[in-house]
Amino acid sequence: MSVLKRKQEAGKGGVDQAKKRQKTTSDAKVKSSSSDHTKKSTDHQATENITQKSLLSREQPAFPRGGAGPLTLLEQKQIRAKANRDVDREIERSELFANNAKAPSVSEESELDLSGIDEKQTFAQKKPRKRQEKKSTKTSKTTDSVAIDSVSHKRLTDGSLLLGRVSHIASRELTISLPNNLIGYVPFTAISQQFSSKLEKALKQEPNEEDDTNAEDDDLDIDLRNHFSINQLLRVAVQDVEDETSSKKEPKKRINLSIHPSHVNKGLSRKTLVVGSTVQAAVVSVEDHGIVVDIGLDQAHTGFIADTALHTGLQLSSVEVGTVYLCNVSATSSKGKTIQLSADLSSNVLAKTAPSIEAYLPGTLVEVLLTHVTPEGLAGKVLGHLDVTADRLHSGAYLDQDSFDEKYQVGQKINGRLIATFPLADNKRLAFSVLDHLVNIEQTLEDRLEISSVVDRAQVVSIAHGLGVYLSLPSSATGFAHISRLSDSTIDTLSQISGPFKIGTEHQARIIDFNAIDGLYVLSLERSVIEQPFLRLVDVQPGVIVKGTIEKVLVAAAGVHGLLVKISPGITGFVSSLHFSDAALKHPEKKFREGMSVKARVLSVDTDRRRLDLTLKKSLVNSDQPVWSSYNDIQPGQSAVGTLVKVDSKGAIVQFYGQVKGRLPVSEMSEAYIKDAQEHFKVGQVLTLHVLKIDAESKRLTLSARDTTTAIKNETKSLKPGTLMSGTVFEKSSDDLTLRLEPDGVIARLVLDHVADGSEKKRKSALEKIRVGQKLDEVLVLELKGRQATLSNKATLRKAAEDGTLLTSYEQLTEGKIVTGFVSNITDNRVFVRFAQGITGVINKDQIPEDQSELVDFGMKILQAVSGRISQIDYKGATPRFWLSMKTSNNKSQSSTDAQNPPIPEREIVEPVDENLTSYHDLVSNAVVKARITSVKDTQINVELAKGIQGRVDVSEIFDRIEDIHDRKRPLKQFSVKQVLDVKILGQHDSRTYKFLPLSHRSSKNVVFELSARPSVIAGQQPAVLKLEDLKVGETYPVFVNNVADRSLMVNVSPAVRGRIRASEVSNDLSLVANLAGNFPVGSALKAKVVSVDIEKNRLDLSAKNSSFSKSLTIEDIAVGEIVGGRISKITDQSLVVQLSDSLIGNVDMIDMADDFELADLTRFQKNEIVRAYVLQIDQPNKRVYLSLRPSKILSSALTVADPEVSLQQLEVGNIRRGFVANVSDKGLFVTLAQGLRAFVRVTNLSDEYLKEWKDHFQKNQLVQGKVIALDKDSGHIQMSLRKSHIDGTYRPPVTFNDLQVGEIVEAKVAKIETFGIFVVVSNSANVRGLCHRSEIAEKRIEDATKLGFSEGDLVKVKVLKIDPNERRVNFGMKASYFGEASEAEAEDSGDEDDPGMVVQDDDDDDDSALDTDQGVAIDMEVDDIDNEDSIDVESDDASGELDNTDNTHAAAPAKGLSVTGFDWYGMPSTAAASSKRPADVSDNEEKNIQSRKKKRKPEIMIDRTGDLDKDGPQSVDDFERLLLSEPGNAQLWVQFMAFHMDLGDIDAAREVGEKALKSIGITQETEKQAIWIALLNLETAFGDDDTVEATLQRACETMDAEDMHTKLASIYIQSGKHDKADELFQTMTKRFTQDPKLWENYASFLFDTLEEPARARALLSRALQALPPFTHFDITKKFAQLEFKTKTGVPEEGRTRFQGLINLYPKRLDLFNIMIDLEMKLGDADQVRGVFEQALSKKLKPAKAKPFFQRWLAFEKKQGDTKKIEEVEARAARWVQEYQKSSA
Repeated sequence: MSVLKRKQEAGKGGVDQAKKRQKTTSDAKVKSSSSDHTKKSTDHQATENITQKSLLSREQPAFPRGGAGPLTLLEQKQIRAKANRDVDREIERSELFANNAKAPSVSEESELDLSGIDEKQTFAQKKPRKRQEKKSTKTSKTTDSVAIDSVSHKRLTDGSLLLGRVSHIASRELTISLPNNLIGYVPFTAISQQFSSKLEKALKQEPNEEDDTNAEDDDLDIDLRNHFSINQLLRVAVQDVEDETSSKKEPKKRINLSIHPSHVNKGLSRKTLVVGSTVQAAVVSVEDHGIVVDIGLDQAHTGFIADTALHTGLQLSSVEVGTVYLCNVSATSSKGKTIQLSADLSSNVLAKTAPSIEAYLPGTLVEVLLTHVTPEGLAGKVLGHLDVTADRLHSGAYLDQDSFDEKYQVGQKINGRLIATFPLADNKRLAFSVLDHLVNIEQTLEDRLEISSVVDRAQVVSIAHGLGVYLSLPSSATGFAHISRLSDSTIDTLSQISGPFKIGTEHQARIIDFNAIDGLYVLSLERSVIEQPFLRLVDVQPGVIVKGTIEKVLVAAAGVHGLLVKISPGITGFVSSLHFSDAALKHPEKKFREGMSVKARVLSVDTDRRRLDLTLKKSLVNSDQPVWSSYNDIQPGQSAVGTLVKVDSKGAIVQFYGQVKGRLPVSEMSEAYIKDAQEHFKVGQVLTLHVLKIDAESKRLTLSARDTTTAIKNETKSLKPGTLMSGTVFEKSSDDLTLRLEPDGVIARLVLDHVADGSEKKRKSALEKIRVGQKLDEVLVLELKGRQATLSNKATLRKAAEDGTLLTSYEQLTEGKIVTGFVSNITDNRVFVRFAQGITGVINKDQIPEDQSELVDFGMKILQAVSGRISQIDYKGATPRFWLSMKTSNNKSQSSTDAQNPPIPEREIVEPVDENLTSYHDLVSNAVVKARITSVKDTQINVELAKGIQGRVDVSEIFDRIEDIHDRKRPLKQFSVKQVLDVKILGQHDSRTYKFLPLSHRSSKNVVFELSARPSVIAGQQPAVLKLEDLKVGETYPVFVNNVADRSLMVNVSPAVRGRIRASEVSNDLSLVANLAGNFPVGSALKAKVVSVDIEKNRLDLSAKNSSFSKSLTIEDIAVGEIVGGRISKITDQSLVVQLSDSLIGNVDMIDMADDFELADLTRFQKNEIVRAYVLQIDQPNKRVYLSLRPSKILSSALTVADPEVSLQQLEVGNIRRGFVANVSDKGLFVTLAQGLRAFVRVTNLSDEYLKEWKDHFQKNQLVQGKVIALDKDSGHIQMSLRKSHIDGTYRPPVTFNDLQVGEIVEAKVAKIETFGIFVVVSNSANVRGLCHRSEIAEKRIEDATKLGFSEGDLVKVKVLKIDPNERRVNFGMKASYFGEASEAEAEDSGDEDDPGMVVQDDDDDDDSALDTDQGVAIDMEVDDIDNEDSIDVESDDASGELDNTDNTHAAAPAKGLSVTGFDWYGMPSTAAASSKRPADVSDNEEKNIQSRKKKRKPEIMIDRTGDLDKDGPQSVDDFERLLLSEPGNAQLWVQFMAFHMDLGDIDAAREVGEKALKSIGITQETEKQAIWIALLNLETAFGDDDTVEATLQRACETMDAEDMHTKLASIYIQSGKHDKADELFQTMTKRFTQDPKLWENYASFLFDTLEEPARARALLSRALQALPPFTHFDITKKFAQLEFKTKTGVPEEGRTRFQGLINLYPKRLDLFNIMIDLEMKLGDADQVRGVFEQALSKKLKPAKAKPFFQRWLAFEKKQGDTKKIEEVEARAARWVQEYQKSSA
């Protein structure tokens, strides 16, 4: 429960109790006489006050053992005051009820919100209570008062919903403006589920090689600015309200918010959504015509926002997944699961009806019936049930009370927008606003005044008592200043008619912020704030000189590494050690002190990270050179000062201001030759540099430190803008060329934009053809800046330069002159045209021809060459401004016909084809004339109208119907040269852009007329020119191929309309699509249907498929074995996704891409490629189709198949197959062999050679070849081996459980020996195990099988006696009678295969039925369980080639017990456990004695050894359980029990024992419990996976010390060799347990010794010093310094440096010298030892402290044996004594 909620409940409880008691008293008062009523009520009031106090005093404290209660003294006073008022109200109500009057209500605002009223005012208001009561009683007869709620911190609680606007977007959070001047913050983890998924995906893709010490520098690629916009409306949910730590007296409140749809749409359901209601939606996916969104209701209901329903300015292409929008419900359907939404709130749709009041949430526009109009605001109802209120601010009452009273009347219906909920209110109530910018969303309230600016005259217009004042600002804006911001001194009260802030007074104010919800500027009238140089960090600009005070000197082990300088309240900058001074400071702590004033210069400002970098270098602070803070401000030839931040042999990186950096090549560092820059320059050096080359777009800056003044004058003497030069290319990149111009060798740059005319594709093609060393002639010098020249190779500009129409200077400006340039920018109402030397002119929209002005971008493109007439020149300012006109005439009185057919110079018609043509003026639009064909092309007919007058007829303007074409591949074949046609003039053809233009563009006599020969056009039955806006979806037109692309056809519908037909839409016959150019040559005719039209993007999509086949293919229409066609829509890492129709897709796996797997390469396919496929399988429920591209399936089954398809039934052990790696896990590979057929390859079967990092040799989709070595057709499990020896045939498949037959004799190996029998593993088997019971070992009775002399690993011959298929168990026998006489004779000769020392008894066998459950072990064919053993036994390999993990584990462990990662599972010496086992190495004599005893087989005398039964510890489950009954808290015994099960290979049973131990051990036995947890962690580390280890660790941390358990696990990882896991765990611990110095020391030791990464270990120290408290800094630094000496990868010199830093900081810590002496002595460097002694004795020491050093020094020299050194030490000691005596005297 939050603090606010507890306060409210506490106050409510006290008031309720007071009300109950008052009700009883008031009833009695009604019956009593009215004469003594006043007296009794006064007494009763006093009694109630005392009672209220006693109730509060009896309340249980929140912290019984100390600490403050949940309520402060002020809050207790507020609760008591509220209770007193409740009592008064009850008394008043009883009187009124007696007179049949209605009891009034009191404003809840006055009851709860007393924070703005001081204590004196509260008691002052209590005195005239009776007078006020009488007055309120009279007033209540005419009108009722109502509670007007205002949004405040006190009324906010978890789950409160509010309407807000985005005011700031940072990299990690959104800042939201809330009602009533509140500010909230939305972290990027509380946006939406889709956004969180993007974050997780981005984090997984980022490298995590080592922990970054500065986490803020790890920016993700996800930018919140691409998802949200400033002033965007959002509904927010309060998560919590917390106190921010602040240096001020009162802590600030921080409101944490969430915009997650599931949080802000609470209470909504499908039934409550109506048109006009608002929901918040998160983008799930962006489709072709809209957005699919998640509205947070349930998975069954989603929303859809059409592209036409997006708010103004938002393009569908810019929408990002995860973005959240506040939307209106535009349409609902009871049946559909998709809700139609609109993100355009400017439509202002009212939610007039709703099935429930839950549908009304903040953001919804509602109609309110006013029930109360008060000076404090408005109150009303929605639909007669929902109470809503508008406070003084959002009702508009704060500005003009008189106009407010006139505007609103009780009973009036008004529109308002809901802005907040009040969950703490007794009944459901919401706040609404009637402010214009909230009711009418399209009236966006912009920031008209600049934040941080000072308003000299702000007039007080209204006063909010106890809160602040409202002031009028320029531009009709209004601001609010809180009472705490009115003055630097405390303001107690505010008055409208008196005081310094009465209404009408004017003040100087500073704008602090702007609240877009309230529509108010936040102001401060404090003089200290007005005079602040910087109010916000964004106000600080790079390069500004500031004055500040050093707040803190940052000291590290290496010395002072930075300063914190305060330049303004709340703004602190950082000065790195690189910028302390121009000269290197050895002791910066002596120069800089806290509180010292300094003069600095701002280097850079990062508002997102709130980082401000400063410099104290005098060369930078006092420099008058220009400040380069943006690449756009830099011009070639300019100079400025910069700091070298990186120096290498080839040059240096120079830092200027902001983010501007440049490259200083070594060749430009000096006039003299420099081989290595590091020999002459150093980091931190300040240089004056000149610009050689600047590319602002790519942020590339090339600098020079050479004196370039003379060179520029000499080199650029012959260069002038507009001249044509020749040059040689000596450098080439993907976007520019660098040339050396002739004859002076000036360096010039030719960018991609000016390589040639035409589209970007043509320019790139031209750039690719130019090679280094090629000479370019006649290139235009476009601009000249310094010694950097910019060139252009555009033919249009070169021609303009030759003709003199290219402007090169402003002196050439003349009104009426025709000039030529290129388009540099296009806006909504103008076009900017650029000429040489950066001269720019403007073409306004009204000066663009009318038919062209309505086109997208006026029919122009950036870099397009244009010509125009200079219409106006303005010589005001530094440079003249001029405007151009593309219209041929400015006569406004000309008719529309004249505008369409502008005047043309007089020209005679010579030899016209049409005799009716007499004048050139007859050639106007829509004129029908005759024309003679001069040539016939593929896509047009060239004609002449008269001599010298040319025209063209596009192929689309010849035929009315597709049926009129005889040869569709060559439609124009029927026409011939000199044929005469009737044509109609449509316009003119632009031969440069190949576009249709109207005749209004005719600027010369020589034009090519665009004509039409279509009969319907000539007859006037159809429009002369078909335009894009005339086309409708679904209509059919004849189209003609204009160009053949890779995956589409570009076709002409008319001369002015060009469209695209995708390859998949060209024909129903996909065989034709394979050769588009051959089957659909240029000029071909097609009948196409309009699929989509996008006028804004000038895009047209068509389809030429036959309408008879237009029915979309469904899954019911296809069958297995059918050949279908489709388009590849997606290429994944393992398959192809083929789009068969709009609603049907198919999947092609890699195994089905080719008959030869070597040809199955995903790179061979491209997206949108058309393919033919064979239907393999149909998945009806999931509507998926599995396809095959194998030629043997599609073309002919007789084709050669290198890798045939295979099924599980066809697969046999020994088959050699190829397949693709589907997955690489820690346990091995999974290989796909066929559809639904995967084989598993163990790590041990990957290669004959040992692969240390085997995962590096395999990757997904890799083609491998292997041999099937195990197959279980029942379960579908397949095991393969990739070993070459297996594939070559030298490998025998392992025996499986199904291969065994009863009576079969096999060879086996002893796996484990127990008293009741021997467990054996069949040799060369898939881990087939079984039990040979003691009764089946020999002919005679055996009591204890462990005494027979068998050892683990012994080879034995066994007979299969019994097989249990259900339990998968097998029992073996080793009796000699099972093997016949031959076997028995063989056994006589071999002592190892018989039973040594067998005891012969005469008694019958005991009943061993109780042990039957232990007989036989199941064969494990599950892949996961098999692989658990592989992780342990990878390196061992026995003679038979099998890898049995359990055997190897036992071989590595002691004779009894299991050792994993150095953990002792038994807790006892290994010698005791091994005492009952056979020694590993037995001498030949002992072996002979054993064999001789075997042959004798004499009975032995039985000795009663029952007293020694427990000498070897428990040997069975019963033994352990019996012992644990008596000692349930013995952790050692539980661990042994776990090891017992692990010896048997039963890991699950071992886990169960561990879990049982945790329940059995008492809660106070923490040490015992910890031992069990450690055992479980060891178990999971060895046999589990990462998930089980993590789960076990988390459970252990819940009951044990979390840091201790993490440390134990890290130790386990290190001992088991899992160093990567240990490293990851240490990184986690350093973030979670930051206050433990031992942790940092352990991690550093691990990095030094184990990982051998000393650099990371050293970097760890700075993190440790930041995390640890200051009192630990000395010890942790000392530990790190010692590690440099003690570890093998440490550098002693580093340790000495750290020790010297500590000595400088702590000169009195003499123990540092002793530590250094010990470390240096161990290193054996005598000179270093002597140096430490010298340094220690150079300090001012007392004799008692100096004597031990002299003694150690003397002992050291004696040990060295140098007599001379001994005498020097003795003499040094004598001198020291003499000097000390003199100084003390």
